[in-house]
Amino acid sequence: MNIMKPLKMVMAVLGMAMTAGPMAPGQEATRSRGLRIEFIDVMGGAATLIVTPLGESILIDSGWPGHDDRDPKRIVHVLKDLDGCDHLDHLVTTHWHTDHYGGVGGLSRLVRIDHFWDRGLPEDGIHGLDFPDGPRESDPLGIAYRAASRGKRKALRPGDLLPIKGLEATVLASGGRVIEGTRTDSSGLPSHNPLCESAPPDRPVDGSDNARSLAFRFRFGRFAFFDAGDLTWNVEKKLVCPVDRIGRVDLYQVTHHGMDISNHPTLVQTISPTVAIMNNGPRKGGAPATVKLLRSIPTIEAAYQLHRNAATGADENTDPSRIANKDQAGGAMIRVLVEPDGSSFSVQMGEDGEKQTFRTR
Repeated sequence: MNIMKPLKMVMAVLGMAMTAGPMAPGQEATRSRGLRIEFIDVMGGAATLIVTPLGESILIDSGWPGHDDRDPKRIVHVLKDLDGCDHLDHLVTTHWHTDHYGGVGGLSRLVRIDHFWDRGLPEDGIHGLDFPDGPRESDPLGIAYRAASRGKRKALRPGDLLPIKGLEATVLASGGRVIEGTRTDSSGLPSHNPLCESAPPDRPVDGSDNARSLAFRFRFGRFAFFDAGDLTWNVEKKLVCPVDRIGRVDLYQVTHHGMDISNHPTLVQTISPTVAIMNNGPRKGGAPATVKLLRSIPTIEAAYQLHRNAATGADENTDPSRIANKDQAGGAMIRVLVEPDGSSFSVQMGEDGEKQTFRTR
């Protein structure tokens, strides 16, 4: 028997391993973990945590202040205990309403935050931006945010990219303006969105900070996720009319807690999500018109809510099996786990509940 051939094969394999050198930090995590998106229950506020395969963390909004730091504590539990992060890399504040940035002071006392991103502050002096709802420098929440973010924050404009390894995070809207780039057809010309021909009319101009909210599209391989904070009707329409600036997505964070002054039908029809998740509270958001809209979108295979809307009936909420919190005290989250290659994702009710898997498109 000739033993030289097998011996040469073994030596070749060993040589390749030695040439490759030790595995770079994060490579093993990349192989074994995909993207995680955690919809944390902050009782009708917003706190969406994204953790990349390399362990980089991005929190979009920080919930309410007060209540013995209820919301910061819930966020830190998910960040540290469930996702194994000892600090927060990025905190994004979509706009200046209490339920979206009120938790910053408490959160900064509980965990290190390295980078702050927002739509701008009045003292930045950015031309064209206004601040109808603050944050004023004399307000306690404004003071807390400025203290926590001092020397570590940057204002985002449409078209900006968050500097996150392995995840494309594009700012689509900020300060009432939308990204200028447009999707094009095969000839390179702007691609007209035919759904705009039957779009419902604009509504009275929204003078609140909601209309100035940041909006993002996240891409991880074939997987796409859209989160627009509390963006409202007219600006939502600008993202898809007369041309589509978003593209189809797999996961849709139902805008503005499911309120019907947001969730423009043409936008939802255009992005054609597979899954919709609503970060509503027991008595905030979850409007019947929004639930009806989600049911009318043929691509949506499952729609989830953090809470049942206590003011409406069973037929005006999603399926009870897809409502995370069974009582109004709340605290249960919804987890989305995306495969490392982005080919599929699962939605899990609670920290250890059942999962349902969906294919990306």
